[in-house]
Amino acid sequence: MHEINSDSPSAKYTQSEFEKVLKNLLHSTAGRLEEDFLQGIAKELSASLGLDAVLITEANPEGSALVSTVVVYSGDEVHENFDIHAPQTLIERVLENQIVVVKKDLPIAFPEDNVLIESGAQACIALPLKDSNERVIGALIALSLKSFENTDLTSSVLQLFAFRIASELERQRINAILRNEVVINQTQLDSVPALMFMVDMKGKFLRWNQYFVSKFGYSLEQMERESLFMVVHKTDHKRIELELKAILEEGFGSVFLNGVTIEGELVPMLATAESTVYKGEKVIVGVALDMTEQQSVERNLLRSQGRLARKNSQLSLINALVEKLHASHSVKHIAEEVVALLHTIQISSSIGFSVLDESGQNLVVTASSNISDNFIKARGTFPLKESGSPTSLAVASQRLELFPDVCNDSRIDQAIRDIFAKEGIWGLVVLPLIYKQEILGSISIGYKPDAHLPPDELEFYQTICSSIALALSNAKQYQRLESLATKDNLTQLPNRNAFNQDCPAALERIKLSDRHVGVVLVDLDRFKEINDTLDHQIGDKLLKLIGPRLSAVIKDPDSQIYRLGGDEFLLLIGNKADAQQVVNIAQKVEQLIAQPFVVDGLNLEISSSIGVATTHGAAQSSSEMLRCAELAMYRAKSDGGGTVLYSPELDANTNQRFVIMAEMAEAIRNDDLVLHFQPKFDLRTNQIIGSEALVRWQHKRYGLLPPAKFIPQVELTQLINPLTFWVMKTAMIQLQSWKKQGISVTMAINLSTRNLTDEGFIEQVDRLMEQYHIEPNELEFEVTETALMNNLEQAKQQLSKFSERGIQCALDDYGTGYSSLTYIKKLPLDTLKIDRSFISQMLEDKDDHIIAKSTINLAHSLGLQVIAEGVEDEKTLQALADQGCDFIQGYHISEPIDGESFSKLYWQRQG
Repeated sequence: MHEINSDSPSAKYTQSEFEKVLKNLLHSTAGRLEEDFLQGIAKELSASLGLDAVLITEANPEGSALVSTVVVYSGDEVHENFDIHAPQTLIERVLENQIVVVKKDLPIAFPEDNVLIESGAQACIALPLKDSNERVIGALIALSLKSFENTDLTSSVLQLFAFRIASELERQRINAILRNEVVINQTQLDSVPALMFMVDMKGKFLRWNQYFVSKFGYSLEQMERESLFMVVHKTDHKRIELELKAILEEGFGSVFLNGVTIEGELVPMLATAESTVYKGEKVIVGVALDMTEQQSVERNLLRSQGRLARKNSQLSLINALVEKLHASHSVKHIAEEVVALLHTIQISSSIGFSVLDESGQNLVVTASSNISDNFIKARGTFPLKESGSPTSLAVASQRLELFPDVCNDSRIDQAIRDIFAKEGIWGLVVLPLIYKQEILGSISIGYKPDAHLPPDELEFYQTICSSIALALSNAKQYQRLESLATKDNLTQLPNRNAFNQDCPAALERIKLSDRHVGVVLVDLDRFKEINDTLDHQIGDKLLKLIGPRLSAVIKDPDSQIYRLGGDEFLLLIGNKADAQQVVNIAQKVEQLIAQPFVVDGLNLEISSSIGVATTHGAAQSSSEMLRCAELAMYRAKSDGGGTVLYSPELDANTNQRFVIMAEMAEAIRNDDLVLHFQPKFDLRTNQIIGSEALVRWQHKRYGLLPPAKFIPQVELTQLINPLTFWVMKTAMIQLQSWKKQGISVTMAINLSTRNLTDEGFIEQVDRLMEQYHIEPNELEFEVTETALMNNLEQAKQQLSKFSERGIQCALDDYGTGYSSLTYIKKLPLDTLKIDRSFISQMLEDKDDHIIAKSTINLAHSLGLQVIAEGVEDEKTLQALADQGCDFIQGYHISEPIDGESFSKLYWQRQG
């Protein structure tokens, strides 16, 4: 392509400039055909719109990847046409029936498009050209060497003339058919979507196609008896006679004329014809295109300059609104932005933006303009399916509803009509906000008796509805996900993240006073016994009962209950006179938990170990208060239960945390740890394909401790490094043993934050793999969201080292931490593990089911495989398989078991 050289002016137009562009284009292309028309329109588009180049391309009818240019206009001249290899180019996107607008950095958007890169263009607008059957036959491409500041009006002009260009390309294709093969059968003639005809030297019809007959309505007998003049208006007869004569003399010709149907309806046509020989006689073969739509477009353009200017203003408003809406995650902010926009259009209108509440039953006015307090009091909240309500009527129809005389509309309840009359609202427009068949809210625009409602304003309201509904849906989804990030999925109580947000605020409130803030950490004793002896579902139901029971002791607004995870709960007690008041609450909690819980007809008795910390005896930060409460709780647990208030003595050498840490170091040296393995099950092959190594501590006093009882404390110290090394070494020894038995599985090992920031860790991995003959693809490292987010950049570097070696990386406990799509996309991950809290209740909880499904789809779209944790029954397994989940783990397949038991289970499943 010829390189572009010019200074491109801004693509921003006033109304008068837009009018001038349209008139110039219509005038300069009037009466032109063939290359003359296409080159003329390219030249005028370039000059009028300030474009640096205009290309018109035509797709290969045979479906070839090569696309040919028909016109290449740049630098004030027409250049030689050339072929373009379409794949991975701008043209490929357009041929897929997409309008492409790139305001800047065009080479970045299409790095494989050599034509664009060589041209030096920085911005483009490209539109598909479609024939009468809506098939894409080419592309209209406008290029600029500079960035576009505003593309609205330029896009509108190009779209209007794309139709005319497509018509010309289609006409040329049909003419080519006629030139290449005059003698064609009737079926071929009838398949052409244009008026085709053959007449003798006097204009008598010899042949015609079905489209001709259906368009004009004349019978077979009439067509055989009459001539071309029958279907042409009498005012054009003389011109047709001259044109037929010219075609016979010169061999070809074209003419604009008015056809006339059997009912007398005029049909504007563009006809082209050529002379040829048929059955030994000289004849004229022609094709005519119905120009009704094109002429209508051109007339409407010239008649509606004011309307177009208004539309341009509305488009600018829509663009500005859309940018604001989709940048917002607040439902209230979206409502306020929309109301503010509508107020600028109709200053005197009464506007209300209502949003569906949590129950899904009522609409609540969230933002309004020019609405009185009395109206809000009467109609601020109303049922979604309220009988005789304008909103319910619009919701039922799922489209915009106009009530020109709302006060006398018999469809509306009389009491509601009276409310509108008192407000002075006589006309009403209601826009239901619906996204994917889900009702999200509504917008009501009320008009005073003297208000003016332009005809195109309803169209504008309809246009913005979908954008508002999408933004509202996104905001609600964001708030739902934000709620999940601060809410425990099982109990619906606030979680650790919520506590980390709430505690600093509570401390700030008492900063300048002598009041106290306390935390009460509750650990349920014997809960593991219930889980193991009865059922995980029984255990989950018991956990759900804790929150409601504890709420009996914290009725003041300064206090809150949290679930930290597992069998640990936390109470944040605010604004108390002294520490004893906090201790009294803790003791009431202890008494309440000791009372039997009824679960599925069973009386379950549990006790608790409770640690208390207050601002009187602990540093004033949420993390330090929680640490102190943990120390007190561990002391209570070592004492056999009860309530312990933190005191500085707990930080002495007798502190249980240090004792445990000292014992852990000894346990690693003496091999007092054991490794269990939980199978990973492939839902496609129904076979065990992997295992996750889970460490247990065979403690001298406490028995077999699960990782939740000691890993969180170990992770706070350097002991996590030798512990991880022990786990890796033991896991690789077991994997080597399995390989010798013919067992082919992968081994997943959990890593902590410290492992991800340890520069020497990867060398340990390499050494162990070499020592035990483990291939990289036989290993998988699992990291939690929290571990990643503690030091994202270092974690990314460490994961990259794993990935470079071929070691798989999995994101564990997805959905319980802070990660987002933005972070996940940046990390070299292979697998995403959905936390059991979303899986265990997915068959009963609609939200969990949706979260699981959307997470699976999200992961697959990012090229990640998915493991669902906590699968306890066959129904959940089948539901996950139906959703496309790749792998599962859970007690339905097997609890964590020793290496020998794993071998037996593997061969059972293989058989």
